[in-house]
Amino acid sequence: MSQEEQYLKDAKACFAAQQFSSASRYARKVIRRQPQNLDALLILAQLAFEANDFKDAESKFDTILLLSPNSVDALRGKLELLEVRQRYFEQIDILNCLINILPDELEFHFKLGMAALQTGNMVLATEKLNYCSNNNYDNAAVKLNLGHINKATGNTPLAASYYHEFIAEKPDKKAAGFWGLADLKNYTFSEKDKVAVITAINTPSQSDASLALLLYSLNRIYEQSGENKLAFDAMVQANNLLVPLKPFKKALFVNTVQSLIHTNLTPRLPVTEHSVPIFIVGMPRSGTTLVEQILVSHSLIGATDELPYIERIALSLEQAGGYANQLAHLSQQQITHYREQYLQESAQYFSEVPHYVIDKNPNNFLHIGLIKTLFPQAKVINVIRHTTDNALSVFKQYFSVGHNYSYSLENIKIYWENYLTLMEHWDRLFPLDIYHLCFEKLVTQPDDQIPKLLAYCGVEFEVDCLNFYQSTRPVLTPSASQVRQPMNTKAIGQCEKYKPFIGQDYLDFEEINAKVQHRLLNTKI
Repeated sequence: MSQEEQYLKDAKACFAAQQFSSASRYARKVIRRQPQNLDALLILAQLAFEANDFKDAESKFDTILLLSPNSVDALRGKLELLEVRQRYFEQIDILNCLINILPDELEFHFKLGMAALQTGNMVLATEKLNYCSNNNYDNAAVKLNLGHINKATGNTPLAASYYHEFIAEKPDKKAAGFWGLADLKNYTFSEKDKVAVITAINTPSQSDASLALLLYSLNRIYEQSGENKLAFDAMVQANNLLVPLKPFKKALFVNTVQSLIHTNLTPRLPVTEHSVPIFIVGMPRSGTTLVEQILVSHSLIGATDELPYIERIALSLEQAGGYANQLAHLSQQQITHYREQYLQESAQYFSEVPHYVIDKNPNNFLHIGLIKTLFPQAKVINVIRHTTDNALSVFKQYFSVGHNYSYSLENIKIYWENYLTLMEHWDRLFPLDIYHLCFEKLVTQPDDQIPKLLAYCGVEFEVDCLNFYQSTRPVLTPSASQVRQPMNTKAIGQCEKYKPFIGQDYLDFEEINAKVQHRLLNTKI
């Protein structure tokens, strides 16, 4: 056995024993003698991944794949890294490679379906998940996600059918299936459903997370039957269970807002050599999906998703020495780098990038300063819904990720107050650059409001924007069914049925609403 072979054997043994420091030492000894030793490179890539050094890990996985494109271990390692980093388009490329090598590995087909779902490619997602189902892939999440796909494409009956199949196949996970039914928004629960949900709630073995989903579902059931007190009690119980499971980092959020409102930014000249981003921001459940659906009905405007890319740039600035401080001192080189990075990532959603591109991530209200620094010509639409209606809508919605403030009315108040404060700051920094759109005016006066919205974006009026509900594009938010209906006023005044039960909270939200109307919408109170 050569010295290199001995070092490699020792590296593998140490890695298997989780003696990572020793494994790294032996693997590096191999690389010093044999720079292209694939086994040693793989160990170093895996060690970098274990240490969360994703840049180094990716570099080494890529080196291996350059030398050996069909290395299954390197492809698997790269895939795991891309999953952690939520880089779905690249996952699709890697999964296609793995399927070509191992076509009978159903897990790869399932993962390809899931990655396609995340990118809005419903045709590929449906094809792959149906393939898994037809080949008896032992994962009930196939049915759950086929439900999600049909929800996104507007087929409520088929979505409900898949959710029921999931409930039947995985009774221990029925909470996710019932919440899927509830989140369809336009599904009517049967008496059988109601009995099943209540029975599950009274089953002692339920985890708090599952119990919360069942209680959110029960809230919908009682709302449909007009039993508002029972609906409210179920909603409160659900949220109380989630408060400790999904703690709101209140101090971090408030400190971030405070640091941003004390940051002065220099307005920059427009950049015209690329597409114009349209950022739709605001509180969740405020009507942002409706606005997106209206705009994307225009021939010059394309939609992506609730993109995480601006948030990721903000996080990198935070890690580099504080978000607000770094934002105020970005060099032109950094601005160009981040701008190109964002454009490349958002372009993945199109075969041909349209002139106007929507990014509908409500949380981007935090990052309007960053947006206007990278894209001075960007359009920013801040959707504002009546505060109390919005607060109750958030309170009864389960969010799988983010929005941890939403499980407490007190925290929702804090979030709303800081959102208002920060939006006022951005208004002062970028006067007349932000379009504050009142949800209630939009749904009651669409013939007036939609042409004004299009004019702000810089495009001519098109009648298809009035007929937005006829669009067949997939919608991945909880509003999927609602934006497939003609404009209506059903969402206005939804809070009134809970007014008798929330007491002082109702008055507090109404006070915040008065401030919002006066300060952002310039409505006299």
